[in-house]
Amino acid sequence: MIRNKLREKINEQQNVYEALRAGDAGQVCYREFQNGEWGTDDANYTNRLRLAYYLLYNRIDDERTVVYLFQEELKDRETNSFQGIGSTLRILTWLLGKYNGGHSYDHLLERAKNANFDCACGYDAEDPVEEDFENNDLLDCIYISQELDYKDVMGLLVDAWKKETEDAAGWNRSNRSTLIRFNTCLGRHMENEKLYQQQLKETMEAGSGKVRDLISGYRDLIRCYLDMGDYGKAAGYCRTVLETTDYGQIRGIRLFGDILEECCEVVTHDPGGNLELWKRIKEELENKPRSGWYGNLYTKGIAAAKAAEDPYAERIEQEYRNWRKDFLC
Repeated sequence: MIRNKLREKINEQQNVYEALRAGDAGQVCYREFQNGEWGTDDANYTNRLRLAYYLLYNRIDDERTVVYLFQEELKDRETNSFQGIGSTLRILTWLLGKYNGGHSYDHLLERAKNANFDCACGYDAEDPVEEDFENNDLLDCIYISQELDYKDVMGLLVDAWKKETEDAAGWNRSNRSTLIRFNTCLGRHMENEKLYQQQLKETMEAGSGKVRDLISGYRDLIRCYLDMGDYGKAAGYCRTVLETTDYGQIRGIRLFGDILEECCEVVTHDPGGNLELWKRIKEELENKPRSGWYGNLYTKGIAAAKAAEDPYAERIEQEYRNWRKDFLC
């Protein structure tokens, strides 16, 4: 059974577990680092999650290990810039509950509840966790593989799910979107090209008049080409959007800002080949009210203007500085 590939991968954590029992916590202890723009993070978060799943599905009775991992996870929840709750805390909470009959660990559960804003709003020490691996279906296993960053296993499971879908209900907009997300995680951008094209084709054929859906379809396809490094096709679809849509309908849609961002990326990569595109989006940017600007649009607009050697870059930079000043205040 293909799902057992995940079970086998999780069971590889036996070596990590044995090392921890022997006193080596290097792979699962809290290890703070600065993760670029994301801020404070924990280098061992995924390792700790993998071990938590190992303990859960193998029903290992080890109070000391569970308590240690729970305490390490609390350090992450309390300091992580992203905050969040996460599966690790949920699983370890479920395991810790097995040893809390005498309320010995109430203080740890209370600390988890107060770890950050997300925990205060959404953490519940009574939330149940499925501990029987066999109750996971194929999709469950794909999501778990993704969470554990087991890309090799995830790829096998996704391929099995694709065949299962084709043999059953076939493809529709919903499950096609799911496959796109899986492919994006796996870096299968070339496969996504056809999927995005099909999504856009269906939107156009539906003739529903929903401009938002149409712009969303174009945005996703352009992003796919940018991720593939195919700036020529991305530029072509950028021009198509600008030439065929009604600006009166789309200017007020937030998604149009995404289109402008993508156009800026195209110009930044190849300003010489996209001067006409730059002229069009520059006009849009100049007429865009300040209230409609945001961080990414500023930075990508500045990069495009500089690439095109347009003095407009200085104006955007000044406006960006003013925006950041007001935003930070």
